[in-house]
Amino acid sequence: MNKKWMAGVLSAMILGGAVAGGVNHPAFAAAPEAAKKVIAQQIDKEDQEQKDNDREVADSVEQANLAKEAKLTQQQSVDIAMKRVNGTVVKTELEDEDGVVVYDVTIKDSKGQVSEVKVDAKTGSIVKVEHDDDQNDNDTETNDDANG
Repeated sequence: MNKKWMAGVLSAMILGGAVAGGVNHPAFAAAPEAAKKVIAQQIDKEDQEQKDNDREVADSVEQANLAKEAKLTQQQSVDIAMKRVNGTVVKTELEDEDGVVVYDVTIKDSKGQVSEVKVDAKTGSIVKVEHDDDQNDNDTETNDDANG
């Protein structure tokens, strides 16, 4: 909106100057380049502000922020998850799960089934267990939180 308004005002000023002062006037000859520069600077400024507003937080920064909130260590969360699902830990990462900081512990069992156990990083309770059955392409989910 601001870009269009600014461009319109500057265009009107340039055209108005041309009509009132004549096309051969030295001030008018310099005006288009100056106007282009002003418009380009304004557009660049607004584009940069938009990029700053749209920029996502880098993964490393997000992980650091989540780690500050976690009371359990990664190993403690793995130990808790392994009590629920037997197998080999494939991956563990901190996540924000609906406003709760959790360790997402991915475990592969001896039959090849992959499960994700979400352990609350503050309390150690299991929030959710998701089973991914690759053979049948079925996903099953168990919520262990009090809400459902």
